[in-house]
Amino acid sequence: MSAPQGLWSELKRRNVFRVAAAYVVVGWLVLQVAEILLSFTGAPDWVGKALIALLLLGFVPTLALAWVFEVGPHGVRRDDGTSSRDASPQARRLDVITLGAVVFVVILLAWQHLGPAFTGAPVPGDRSSAGSVRAPEPVSAPESPPQQPRPRLEPPPFEVLPGSIAVLPFTNRSAEPDTAYFVDGIHDDLLTQLARNSQLKVISRTSMMEYRDTTKNLRQIGEELAVAAILEGAVQRAGARVRINAQLIDTASDAHLWADTFDRELTPENIFDIQSEIAVAIAGALGRTLGANAGVLVTAEDAVPTRNAAAFDLYLRARSSSDDWSEGRIRERIALYQQALAEDPGFALAMAELGSEHTKLFWFVTRRDGDREEGRRWIDRALALEPDNARFRLLYAEYLYRAHLDFDGALRELERAALGLPGSAETIALRSFILRRTGRSREAVESLQSAVLLGPRSHGILITMVENAWLLGDLESARSWHERLMALPDILESSRLQYAGARALVLGDLALLRAALADGASDMEDSFVYGAFNVQFLARDFAAAAAALDAQSEAVIEDQFFLMPVSLRRAWLAFGQGDEAEAKQHAAIAVGVLDGILAEHPEDYRALMARAQALAILGDGAAARDSAARSLAMQIPSRDMLIRAELRARELIGLAVFSDTEALARALADYLQLEMKYWHFDGLMLHPAFDRHREHPAMQALAARYSRRGSGS
Repeated sequence: MSAPQGLWSELKRRNVFRVAAAYVVVGWLVLQVAEILLSFTGAPDWVGKALIALLLLGFVPTLALAWVFEVGPHGVRRDDGTSSRDASPQARRLDVITLGAVVFVVILLAWQHLGPAFTGAPVPGDRSSAGSVRAPEPVSAPESPPQQPRPRLEPPPFEVLPGSIAVLPFTNRSAEPDTAYFVDGIHDDLLTQLARNSQLKVISRTSMMEYRDTTKNLRQIGEELAVAAILEGAVQRAGARVRINAQLIDTASDAHLWADTFDRELTPENIFDIQSEIAVAIAGALGRTLGANAGVLVTAEDAVPTRNAAAFDLYLRARSSSDDWSEGRIRERIALYQQALAEDPGFALAMAELGSEHTKLFWFVTRRDGDREEGRRWIDRALALEPDNARFRLLYAEYLYRAHLDFDGALRELERAALGLPGSAETIALRSFILRRTGRSREAVESLQSAVLLGPRSHGILITMVENAWLLGDLESARSWHERLMALPDILESSRLQYAGARALVLGDLALLRAALADGASDMEDSFVYGAFNVQFLARDFAAAAAALDAQSEAVIEDQFFLMPVSLRRAWLAFGQGDEAEAKQHAAIAVGVLDGILAEHPEDYRALMARAQALAILGDGAAARDSAARSLAMQIPSRDMLIRAELRARELIGLAVFSDTEALARALADYLQLEMKYWHFDGLMLHPAFDRHREHPAMQALAARYSRRGSGS
């Protein structure tokens, strides 16, 4: 017994027990503090594990050092066994350190466990907190969908940007009726010249056209556009003389920053030289006045697009509707650009814009190779004439993106375009369109926020802002952008219905769309959600849906997301009414129509997915799955994440017809993980195909997690 007792006394004398206690308590305190710091910094899990391993490995060496050495008034020295360390000031200091560490640990633990009771924050380690595994809640008390960090699309406050300028359409004070194209040409040229200046923030042309002949004062316009300065001008032409007055106004003080008058003698040969000369002179003067000279390097000679007045007038008429991407407007612009080229076959700018319109026709409507090839042909001709033209590079980037989904090539071309047009809202907006198609939603939102500063009243950009918020399920932001869009004049019908469509497919709320139908506002049968048939069918008003279908004239409805024969719509209508025989009859007709389309266009992913739905109604599940898989494997849906999301939603509708509920629920759960999608859970559940699945526990669990019905946002 004496030997153990002697060892025990020696351990006490050498303060080994005190050191062990202090090490354990201080080590525990270090781990608690590290947990907090590592969670804030987002450090990987291995950092915490490595710290624990180091503390464990250091325990025994620390005790060995306590046995061998002592710390005293004379510093650190080897213990010779003669001192009374157990009663030394160092021993008492170890006791104080240990006690203090214990107090800190107690305070820290109390803060972690009692703090959330007052703040409402989750308790770390509590298995009922967010992220833990729990049984599905009853449908009667659904939990909110899991909140993932996502980019916000709220409209930014109206803050005036330094160097920002808006150029109002020039007033035509001439008596001659054929002066309009000359006046518009000066405005168009001037915007192009200013957009070349990297130090200026120039409001886009589309945001400015509503102010033609406006009665609003400059301060009001400045507030609406959030700009520091406004340029206004007037053109007066009499015979062979033209006089142009231009003045720059500070929007905050109404002070004149600069003004000048240009008098020129016009001849048929120099009319466009004069136009571009004046635009370049004004741009240069503004650069000097605003302290932004860099970038105004283009001469008037370089800026002359054509010397044919009739051709330029046709070009300007086409440009006036450039924000409207409906099929009818696209075809009108194609005809106008073709007429302009008939007047001037060497008009490179008209060639490039004609190629762009064919690209839009392919993208928004037909998905036919003929339109894609025409787009490339005309843009190539324009680039052959002017290979360094920044506008042509921008349109070539649009072509690569829309015609071939060559995202990397398009972004490279945009970089080239931005060198010549650093202040172009179109360049920034197109970049955001490309990014969101690749699924890079956060970058897309950031780019769109920049674009909206240069195009605060651009229909196209604001429509995209509403749509992006819809895709992310952010209805509050969608409503805010929709309100800003509705403040613009001459709103397209599709734009008026956009927020209503978002509420339908995010919340399953059809009230706004049905109200629009009652007011006669929705006649867009080519829309995948706004059309009268779609709205009434999803609302289960089958009589009204049948009437809308009877009034439909087109044999096939199509856009970039879907292609649907009228016979397939009739099949769905019969399906919704429970008439299986009639549904199969129409579905068989639809398969014949779609097979004919696919024989001519075998890579039409839209026709393949429509065929999958028709086969599902016919009860051929294996063939339906195969057709859907072929659709999703095509090049476009393999690369375009928005189109892929839409096709997957339509695939789910087909699966709901013949699949068992558990398999359907697994496929639906996988789809709902997508960050950007038009159809959200409650929107999909509007479709009659899901009726037989709703009461199954697997679907109830999904409803508990994802349903937002009744939330209002």
